[in-house]
Amino acid sequence: MGALALKVICVHSVIGPGLLNKCKLGVKTINFSSKKDVWFTVLVWGFVSFIVLIYIFGGEPVGNQFITYKSIPGYLIGILMVALLLWLWFGAGYQIKGNMLNIRFGPFNKTIKVNDIKKISAVNNSSFSRKLTIHYGEYDVISLSPKNESQFIKFLIDINPDIELSDTIV
Repeated sequence: MGALALKVICVHSVIGPGLLNKCKLGVKTINFSSKKDVWFTVLVWGFVSFIVLIYIFGGEPVGNQFITYKSIPGYLIGILMVALLLWLWFGAGYQIKGNMLNIRFGPFNKTIKVNDIKKISAVNNSSFSRKLTIHYGEYDVISLSPKNESQFIKFLIDINPDIELSDTIV
């Protein structure tokens, strides 16, 4: 398990069957990092590089501009844009805590009850990466891309054995 990039933390109360019982002291918390596909990598690091290079090699602004990149508001906007892109890059991941699945993507967070998950299927998209599609609630669907799909699915099924796996999950 050392090479799986999983972090298991025990806190205060015991819940659920199976793997959760191995953590006798409390709720099991497992963190999974997110895969980043080629397009997301090019988009984030391309914009970050572009913004940094503008500030390093950019000349004097031409024309009538309300905010130039070399003014204080320009620096603030540039720093905020780079910070947001880096937050999206480094702040993407998934956490299974008790019977809750927490999804983080920078400033955006979503929590799903694992017991509400009905089906998990795998979808290959055009950027050569595979994503898991999770059907939960009545008609809700979300796509996730954990680095270790098999362990991620295993932990979800251990909490909710009623989850249906599609034929595309190997």
